[in-house]
Amino acid sequence: MFPLATTATEALQAVQNFDQHWLFYICCVFATVVGAIAGATASSRVRMDMFGIVTCATIAALGGGTVRDILLNGLVKPNGEPMTVYWIGADDVQFLYFAIITALIVFYISRFHRLPVGTIRVADAFSMAFFSLLGTAKAHYLGCPYLVSICMGVCTGVAGGVLRDVLTGNVPYVFRPGEIYATASFVGCAAFIILQELLNIPYEYAYIVGVAAVFIIRMIAVYLNWKLPSYRPLFDNVGIPDEPDENKIEKN
Repeated sequence: MFPLATTATEALQAVQNFDQHWLFYICCVFATVVGAIAGATASSRVRMDMFGIVTCATIAALGGGTVRDILLNGLVKPNGEPMTVYWIGADDVQFLYFAIITALIVFYISRFHRLPVGTIRVADAFSMAFFSLLGTAKAHYLGCPYLVSICMGVCTGVAGGVLRDVLTGNVPYVFRPGEIYATASFVGCAAFIILQELLNIPYEYAYIVGVAAVFIIRMIAVYLNWKLPSYRPLFDNVGIPDEPDENKIEKN
C-alpha cells in the first residue's frame, strides 16, 4: 500500500502526497491529531464554544503547513505541477477531517474531564517535531538551499502554535523570553540536512533522528527549565533621570 521511495523525486512525491509513503503518512496524521489536541485544549481553557474550539484546533493543526506552502508558492515539482497548499487537494483533504474530528472529541471530553496539566506542551512538542521535519523534507526535495529548507521546517513546526496562542490570547512560546522552542526545531531540521547531505544517511532514518532531536530538546528544556540568554540592558536605569514630560513643561 505504501511503496518505499528510493530517489529524491520519489521522496518529494511522498512528502507532497503523504499517502504515498507509510512513514510520512503516519507522521503527518499523528502531527495533525496532536496539533489539533493542543489547539482544542488551549481554546477550551479560555472557554471558547464548540465552533471556536474546532476553528482554533484546525488552524493549529494545519496552519504551519499552510504558511509553508504559501511561502513555497511559485516552485514547481519535478513532474511540472505547481505547488499548492497540501490539505486542499482531494488526496489530502483527509487531514482537514482528522483535525475537525479530533477537535470535536477533545471538546466533548473537556466538558466532563479536565485534561492533564502539560497536555498542551507535550502535544505541541510532538506536533512541532513531526511538522518541522516534514517542512524541511518538502523544501529540500524541491531544491531549496539548505538554510531555506531549514527555515521552511521551522516555519512549518512553529507557525501553527503561534496562530493557536494568538487566537487564545496567549503569548506564543516562540516569543517568550528564553524559551527554547524554535531553537529545538532548527536543530532537528539542521540534523536532517547534515545526515542526508554530509553523511549520506537514508532520508527515512535522517527524518526519524531529526524528529527525535526536536522533541527531546523541547521536552528537556521544558522540564529542566533550560533557557536561552535574554535581552538585558547594558546600563541599569537606576539613577538615570527620567526624560522631561513635555506636557508638564510650562510654557513661558
